[in-house]
Amino acid sequence: MPLSNVEMADRLNRRRARMLPVLAVFVLIQQAAFFNSGDRLRTVDLVRNSGWIMLATVILAGLVTGGFWFRSREVRELMNDEVTLANRASALTWGFTMAIAAAIALFALESFAPGGATTREVIHIIASAGLVTALLRFGFVERRALG
Repeated sequence: MPLSNVEMADRLNRRRARMLPVLAVFVLIQQAAFFNSGDRLRTVDLVRNSGWIMLATVILAGLVTGGFWFRSREVRELMNDEVTLANRASALTWGFTMAIAAAIALFALESFAPGGATTREVIHIIASAGLVTALLRFGFVERRALG
């Protein structure tokens, strides 16, 4: 028997709450792979960097819109109730704050140790810090809200 829209939305909300912290770990793993590649730019590095760009873009789009684009409009609306909208806004706020804090910290470090990181590395750290923080916050507050 097929699930109703309410049951489907509830099931997907619970799945999302479990999935977001795992996705944050994947972003961190990619961060480690990025910094282990060295200064050279081989074809495999370009592919890996492109993968990170695509992953970061999809994560950001999912955080901003709520994701689940391939589900019906009714299910997406049920998934984006007031609590979820507030949780997502909180997650985006925390992510933005962490990105700015990372930028300030990197700027300060560069002032005391010039030439320490490349522009690409700095951008990667700032974006990853914001995304990981937003994913973790959204996942944790959603799990708490779902009980």
